Amino acid sequence: MKLVYMRTDFPNGRSHILMRDVESPNPELVHFVLVLTNRGTMWVDVFWPYDEESERYTRRISEQQFWQTFRDWRLKGVVLGDSGKVAEILARRRLAKKIQEQDA
Repeated sequence: MKLVYMRTDFPNGRSHILMRDVESPNPELVHFVLVLTNRGTMWVDVFWPYDEESERYTRRISEQQFWQTFRDWRLKGVVLGDSGKVAEILARRRLAKKIQEQDA
């Protein structure tokens, strides 16, 4: 396993920090750990599907920056959220994309 650390800052203010296993054999599940903040809630998940849109807002960071950001968010009182809700949103987005491709 070879990890790289990344941060995604979306225009709407939402941020992700994540570790990516660049040697992952499954290209659909490239992210090893994700930390997502959205209005004071944080999710920690063991996988994350590849998202082409988010790649535009993503940059590499150091391991130290990753853990410092994680620590800062926790010290600010960010609480753990429901990863199931995130998975549901992603599943709906992916299904909508497949339907669009079939209609085209």
